Amino acid sequence: MHCRAGKAPLDLKRKLTWAALAAILLVAGFVALKLTVPFSYAEAALRSDAVGFVKGLQEANDVAPEECAARYLYFETDYHHETPRRIRVSAKELSGNRVRVTLHDPSCQDDSIYSSINRIYLERKGDGAWIPTRHEWSHTGRGAFGWTTEPTS
Repeated sequence: MHCRAGKAPLDLKRKLTWAALAAILLVAGFVALKLTVPFSYAEAALRSDAVGFVKGLQEANDVAPEECAARYLYFETDYHHETPRRIRVSAKELSGNRVRVTLHDPSCQDDSIYSSINRIYLERKGDGAWIPTRHEWSHTGRGAFGWTTEPTS
């Protein structure tokens, strides 16, 4: 019986150690996720001039949804004619006529935004043209911890 009494505090200590380790790993995992992927996106108003530009691009030629989304997002910016190589573009088909294009800029050329993710939803109309129907965004930046939809300082 004497051995059991001496063993109980050791078992409790071992359990507390494992519980503390599990808690630390859980917090570290959350921090890692917060720094690597956005948990939420904010919706941006669609810009009618950029939508009109994308419609015009497709009058003479078929344009891929990825290109339509890039031309919409960067309309009247420095990247208007060509998307920089550092920007990663991917598309996911949501249905036969709906696509979500994600544009990830890992190193924005901005003084307060470090990286950004824009998601442009496009719908294929009867004439075959891809038209932006929704724009969502999230970014990392100065004064923010991880990904946010709040303004940066």
